[in-house]
Amino acid sequence: MITSVRRWLSPSIIVGALSLCGVVALYWFLATRPGTNAALVPTPPTIMKTFGEELVSGDLWVNTRASLTRVVIGYVIGAGLALVLGALAGWFRGWGYVLNPIIDALRPIPALAYIPLVIVWVGIGEPSRIIIIVLAVFKPCVVNARAGMKEVAQIYVDAARTLGASRWRVFATVALPSAIPYFIAGMRTGVSTGFLALVAAELIAAPSGLGFMIQNAGQYFRTDVTIVGIIVIGILGAILDQIANRAGRKLTAWSDVRRDA
Repeated sequence: MITSVRRWLSPSIIVGALSLCGVVALYWFLATRPGTNAALVPTPPTIMKTFGEELVSGDLWVNTRASLTRVVIGYVIGAGLALVLGALAGWFRGWGYVLNPIIDALRPIPALAYIPLVIVWVGIGEPSRIIIIVLAVFKPCVVNARAGMKEVAQIYVDAARTLGASRWRVFATVALPSAIPYFIAGMRTGVSTGFLALVAAELIAAPSGLGFMIQNAGQYFRTDVTIVGIIVIGILGAILDQIANRAGRKLTAWSDVRRDA
């Protein structure tokens, strides 16, 4: 119990909470300045009232569930493919010859640039939105996975081979565990890029979702609803990021490298 209280009262949490309160206070001050248009810059109480109204009406639940479903499906597919292909490209020379040119060609291209092409090839249905999220998540995950496999300490590899481990056994029991911190870093970056692509993907004639809610609110100058959508996206992103962070700590408990971020 005492340990839990100390953890919640740690300096990082206290300072972080104070910094967020400072941002809210600054926004509140600017929103109440004379001459400020309340419709364009709503005050925090107005935003909270709108949040409650959207929650009671059920619209916020529907849009949040739709967005969360899309981003989770796209994230699982994109991160899964990236970790497999990145690990193969970073560890096996033959796979690297095949995959590295493709990975390096995709690196500078933002996922949003594929939107017109995806619309032409797939249409404006649900699969197109998932594909855009997959592309956004794939790039940071595959780059970090490949880098992690290349940074495996050679002394561990030599020790495993000296003990008679086969190439695939070294890959599975030495290389993959050593590269997990890189995997987690890529997955955490993939969370933010996935939500970035989510909002853009939901602008493609989506019938629901937080991006749809934000766009629809913007058309009617409902700045309060727009801010509510942005806040919910930030909360969902922070939750998924913490899940990935805590999973990384569990999987890399053996590592003496600091993983706090």
